[in-house]
Amino acid sequence: MAPASDIKPEVWRFLNTGFNDGFTNMAVDMAMVRCYQGVPILRVYGWKPAAVSLGYHQALSDIDRERCRAEGVDVVFRPTGGRAVLHDHEVTYAVVLGPESRLFDTKIMPVYERISRGILAALKQLTIQLQFERSKHTPANLTRGDLAGLCFASSIQHEIGYQGKKMIGSAQRRFGNVILQHGSILLGREHLRLVHYLAGKSEAQKESIQQYMLKKTVCLNDLTPQPLRYDAVAKALPAGFADMWQVQFKAGRLSDREREEAEQEKSSLQEKSGYS
Repeated sequence: MAPASDIKPEVWRFLNTGFNDGFTNMAVDMAMVRCYQGVPILRVYGWKPAAVSLGYHQALSDIDRERCRAEGVDVVFRPTGGRAVLHDHEVTYAVVLGPESRLFDTKIMPVYERISRGILAALKQLTIQLQFERSKHTPANLTRGDLAGLCFASSIQHEIGYQGKKMIGSAQRRFGNVILQHGSILLGREHLRLVHYLAGKSEAQKESIQQYMLKKTVCLNDLTPQPLRYDAVAKALPAGFADMWQVQFKAGRLSDREREEAEQEKSSLQEKSGYS
């Protein structure tokens, strides 16, 4: 691939949709895919209230929904695969693109790495030096079954991290020639609370899993002398993609069609999760 300085700029949409409930967030990502018209999109957003998201193939029975309801935590399915994540103190990104983008590839990993390089460039602007990790780290003292459903308890293979610890968990799915990749950029350690919402685990198992996650993950504010907040990271992300990939962003908002699609998808997601 040619150096960034030799590449003709691509025009992308940039959306900062702020904080929404989990059903809205996942519905908007899906609406952007369904309404895609050949202009790549970078969207950033947060979660309010906190939510557990499940990969589309996961089972609701993995999560203690009664406890989630009691504590005001949404449970929602993502349109992508992957493992369970507790979204709270984080910045979430979503990228939607098709064959017209230089980041596109028919294979999963080249796209994954190109998007990751844009994120790394963004975090570098915040003086955070991370890396894209290709090697696999096998967990010790815990079975595969203990960790199988948890994104931030999986290995750091093909993830962005710091000294072997995962900071950003991402998932990708293709809808024909349209790619959706989204992921969580951890600001704080709230993701560790996911273990409290797991079904079928003893307190001892939950404690072991949480200690493993604590050792194998890192958040942005573990690495900065001054706390980073949502706005700073949200601003850095388009700047990083612009620098790495010569992207020219046009800030905007959801179209009428995207909003309509999102409303329909939100209702479907609520029904699927038993919130209708």
